[in-house]
Amino acid sequence: MHVVYLIAIEDVVRSPLIRSQVIALLKVMAARSGRRITLVALYPIANWLRFRREIRLLRRELAEAGIALHVLPILFLTRLFYIPRRWLPLYLAQAWVAAVWIRFALRPSLVHCRSYPAALIGRWIRRWSGCPLVFDARALYPEEGASRIESGKTRLLDEQDFALWKRLEGRLIASADAVAAVSQGMAGILADQYADVADRLFVAPACTSVPPFAGLSTWRSAGRRELGLGDRLTAVYVGGWVDRQALSSLFRALRDAMPAAAWHFLLLVSVADPQGLAAWLQGELGPAVACTARAAPQGEVIRLLAGADLAVLPVWRPVGAGADDRYEKVARTILSVKFTEYLAAGLPVIVSRWAGAAAEIVRAHDLGIVYDEASPQELAAWLARWQATRADFSTRAWQYARDHFAVDAVAARYGEVYRRLLDRRG
Repeated sequence: MHVVYLIAIEDVVRSPLIRSQVIALLKVMAARSGRRITLVALYPIANWLRFRREIRLLRRELAEAGIALHVLPILFLTRLFYIPRRWLPLYLAQAWVAAVWIRFALRPSLVHCRSYPAALIGRWIRRWSGCPLVFDARALYPEEGASRIESGKTRLLDEQDFALWKRLEGRLIASADAVAAVSQGMAGILADQYADVADRLFVAPACTSVPPFAGLSTWRSAGRRELGLGDRLTAVYVGGWVDRQALSSLFRALRDAMPAAAWHFLLLVSVADPQGLAAWLQGELGPAVACTARAAPQGEVIRLLAGADLAVLPVWRPVGAGADDRYEKVARTILSVKFTEYLAAGLPVIVSRWAGAAAEIVRAHDLGIVYDEASPQELAAWLARWQATRADFSTRAWQYARDHFAVDAVAARYGEVYRRLLDRRG
């Protein structure tokens, strides 16, 4: 049985997200199933030319894990992942060529498509070959592109683009033999919109490496020494982009909720000037707290997180989102990788209600507090309860990550779907 895993436009060689969510996952699946797995990436030609060496290295790395890699260069004339209608014909023409090549050169038994652009290719392959199609949506692509304002970007799809992608979404869902949602909230929204998809939906969340629980205490001691945390009460934020207003507001609330504590606010961020960010935050919060920021390689994040005491996930509804209910839907569905990493490090999470599935999980399983639903007194009371039962909170956080977000747990979920679809095909 030959499984083809298809990604489109995303950076197959440089993206930490693809490294953690695709490559790590496929290695586990290949080791467990014994199936032949091929990763195919449609890659913007500028990157294909620029990173030829990195592609060769990745091909060699994957071959050692029993996975083949094919990187297909395409013309992609927007810097962004979202495809407006004016560029869609160009993308579809190249996608059709890719579909023909995959169908006849690779002859897949099953095609797994990560994202809406990739699923456009998979739909053709399924139509021509009859092989099962797994549509791994990962996000509400039309709603997100039309409403989400993040990292200073304006809306990426206009109303006509949105309507077009909703029509395409309906066709993709109708064609798919299984549809993966990143969260229960996302699955519920799709089930409400498409009545016949419920029995084909399954939840496959973001995955992360989850260390043995016994090792966290060792990492904690080493991490606190490395980061110079001493015995200060440390709240940590991880991110590639920082909403300064949301972050400083939350840290200020923590400082005020427990003013006698020796707070240390730690930022593990991939920004151009981490020291400048720390200096700005220190100026906002005053000398009574300590603020540091540093860059951390993806593979070191959980080890360093283990040195902290609490994790924060601040999100503010952007002013530009207005009353758009599409933003509300996106906010209900998202499940960030940083949230899974926080729990894997045994940290309770102080989370915003706009953080979607993370807020729902925190509420349901007592893994932290939804801070923008709490009064200052309730936040202070929660901090006191957490301090009195820190070991219980840490154990619950780690166990939830191990059961739901560990790479092998998510790989098993996909593996079960593969088995069911391939057995049905015979």
